[in-house]
Amino acid sequence: MLPTHSRWCARPLVLLLAVSGLLAASGCGKTRGTVPLQGIVKLDGQPLPKATVCFHAQDPEGRDALGSTNVDGVFHLSTFQHADGAFPGRYKVTVRPATAANPDLVSTNPSDAMVAHPSRKQHRASVTLPARYCQLNKTILVQNVPAEEDVIFELQSK
Repeated sequence: MLPTHSRWCARPLVLLLAVSGLLAASGCGKTRGTVPLQGIVKLDGQPLPKATVCFHAQDPEGRDALGSTNVDGVFHLSTFQHADGAFPGRYKVTVRPATAANPDLVSTNPSDAMVAHPSRKQHRASVTLPARYCQLNKTILVQNVPAEEDVIFELQSK
């Protein structure tokens, strides 16, 4: 048994450790729990460049994630920071092509990609995708994280 003064000094240390554990468990380490995920988006067999891929969480503890395709159609998911991945779980997926007015504009921030900004003028997409790929309430694209195999979305324009 510790002397009285040692027990008194040990209490703040125990309290500090307990609070640290609670903060870590509550999500202060925001990237904790994400799983890296990359994939490829193809349209009619060809890579779909400069598209925004949104993973919409279907599990209550999940969180939306997104990525932007490069010239080869490859994307890396981000939840809190670039390419940190997504939380494990089930997701509905939507794909939004770049706009014709600004083909270089792709969303790199989940909040920007998933929230319509009234101040932004809406431009027509350079590629038109069927609603079954780009509208959340109609998408047929579903993905689990972590993925059991390579993530390849083979889209058809018709």
